[in-house]
Amino acid sequence: MNTILFVDDEAHMLELMSMHFSKKYNVLTAKDGIEALRLIQSKHPELLVTDVKMPKMDGMTLLKETKKILDIPIIVVTAFGTIENAVDAIKAGAYDYISKPINVRDLEMKIQRALEYSNIKQENMALKKRIRKVSGLVTRNTTMLEILKKLPEYAEKDLPVLILGESGTGKELIAREIHARSKRYLGPFIAVNVSAIPEDLFESEFFGYEKGAFTGALSEKTGKFEAANRGTLFLDEIGDMRLEHQAKLLRVLQDSKITRLGSVKEIEVDFRLVCATNKPLDKMTENGKFRQDLYYRINVMRIEIPPLRKRPEDIEAIAMHYLKNYSKKFGESVKSISPKAMNMLKEYEWPGNVRELENVILRAMINASSEEIKIQDLPNEIKKEEEFMDYKTYLIRKKIEKEKLYKELQRRFISSILRKTNGNVSKAAELAGMDRRLLQNMIKEIKNWQI
Repeated sequence: MNTILFVDDEAHMLELMSMHFSKKYNVLTAKDGIEALRLIQSKHPELLVTDVKMPKMDGMTLLKETKKILDIPIIVVTAFGTIENAVDAIKAGAYDYISKPINVRDLEMKIQRALEYSNIKQENMALKKRIRKVSGLVTRNTTMLEILKKLPEYAEKDLPVLILGESGTGKELIAREIHARSKRYLGPFIAVNVSAIPEDLFESEFFGYEKGAFTGALSEKTGKFEAANRGTLFLDEIGDMRLEHQAKLLRVLQDSKITRLGSVKEIEVDFRLVCATNKPLDKMTENGKFRQDLYYRINVMRIEIPPLRKRPEDIEAIAMHYLKNYSKKFGESVKSISPKAMNMLKEYEWPGNVRELENVILRAMINASSEEIKIQDLPNEIKKEEEFMDYKTYLIRKKIEKEKLYKELQRRFISSILRKTNGNVSKAAELAGMDRRLLQNMIKEIKNWQI
């Protein structure tokens, strides 16, 4: 139930407001601006309805002081015929005004509209904050910081963007951030890995189809172009798109229209295109492997992301970011990385870039037996341990490592659920959704291990 604060120096007016609106709202009343401010600070109403002319503090002053405390809609009550007061109130930030004598039905409608406006505004603000946080971009690198600095500019201009960089550098994160900061942020973000779509399914995936368009088309399907309408279409690995498919994409970009398979009806589409690739499209156009006209169409705004090996200052920041996130997500107690282990991470070349670093941190956390990741917890490819001399040695080491990982995971699982139930095995089994005997056997196993 929304709370409304009515402010008026006339007692009978406050009584009338309370009688009429208390059936639908939580009503607060105040006889002057000073009393109203105290209620605003303590009760946080969702709407303020205030008279202009009052002793001690008038309505205009109350309006301005309220804006400093709460961002809520304010309806100002003015004397009949004093339109100047109403205009001044709107300029000062009032949502609406109503003249005396008050028509209760008119006021009721204004209150309803004001609260609806406030709800939508709060939802949009919450959505913006949530979207702004999805990026997960962490960097100290000068080049990357310059890219992030320009992202609002890229986002504001509703033009195609081409993102270049090796696999795992965060091209999709950049694309999502551009969408989140753009005017299309409330629209869909449709991400498509072009290389993952089979050749014979390109048209049905991108253009969609009608029911009965071909054998197996039991119902209609919306394609990627149509799904991205009023939003952003992100085409990852655009360099892997076949030439004939490039021609069809170009036609859609030129005409802003598509036709589903099995239909003759044209559907208008309006999406922003963001493409990404780890291939040299400029050289591919010279070799005839990528259409030059499409290249010019998508290469309007260009972002080149450096690989992680050229951003050594980012390795520690990104590693600690994932360590913190996964500790919180999985309830792990691992909180730090030893200096020697961190140096080893910094010396590694990271062919898989940020994606590989994320994987390494997660694996190291599983291996860690204390609150700190040490060198022995890092995967072998990072430690550059001795090479296996033969296949038999490899199989033996593989079996040992898998068993070690399994044991540690089982130990952590049992410790976690028993800790939550203060050692009660029956409650722990119920909490974990498993048979009590199975849990007892697992507990016996870890007691016999020397971990």
